[in-house]
Amino acid sequence: MPHQHLHLIQLQKALVPVSKMVIKFGLQCHEFKANIQTAYIQAAEELLKEEHVAVTNQAIAVKTGIDRRKVAEYQQQKSQNKKSYNKMDLVIFALQKCKSNGQLSLTGSQLSQIIDGIYGQHIRAKAVITELLNSQMVLAENNRYKITATLHQKLSMQAELADEVDVTTQRLFETFYKEMFGEAVSELNQKTIQSSRIPPRRQLLVQQLIHDQLIDFQNKMKHLLAEHEVNIAPGTYANIGFSQFQFNDGN
Repeated sequence: MPHQHLHLIQLQKALVPVSKMVIKFGLQCHEFKANIQTAYIQAAEELLKEEHVAVTNQAIAVKTGIDRRKVAEYQQQKSQNKKSYNKMDLVIFALQKCKSNGQLSLTGSQLSQIIDGIYGQHIRAKAVITELLNSQMVLAENNRYKITATLHQKLSMQAELADEVDVTTQRLFETFYKEMFGEAVSELNQKTIQSSRIPPRRQLLVQQLIHDQLIDFQNKMKHLLAEHEVNIAPGTYANIGFSQFQFNDGN
């Protein structure tokens, strides 16, 4: 198998959990593609700066394979500081507006009309309603759909989780990148320690032992960071620290 093709397969595997997450956040495939394209352009800009090459639309197009006109469109949107929302976000915003106007429940026809106005009938309203029910954004009650009291809370929790995933993933890949392509030895450390020789009957116990050890380590690191902090407002300097996660490929 060609080396490049092997890398593509490995990339697809890495993107599966990412794709599951963005689907849960309501992002459609074409919206994910648009985000990937934007990330490609931003990455090319950073690489060109690292290589001390002028950052032009032509240079970005050569680096990424993205049409120069698309790169120009991105630069124009960036200068206008436009924020785009996915369609599920727009449905949820519409539900919030209904609720703030005192409309606490909707008929199936009313909810379908809101969804069709946003999705343009490209996706059946019934499928979107099913997703809203599964996410507990609405509840089926007496042939109507009640907008849940915890809608705002669920959105806030989802936004906080998305932000945490976003920052943690960015830091993880930055560490990998510096370790793989950095000109000097990276001051950032990452290490995976694993075993495939633990039988299933012991795995739950081992996971709990690892969990306990990680909690202990977290507390030690909190004390270490606190020892070196000075009395200034949070956010004054760039964050420095570490992230942890456990895994079990069998689950």
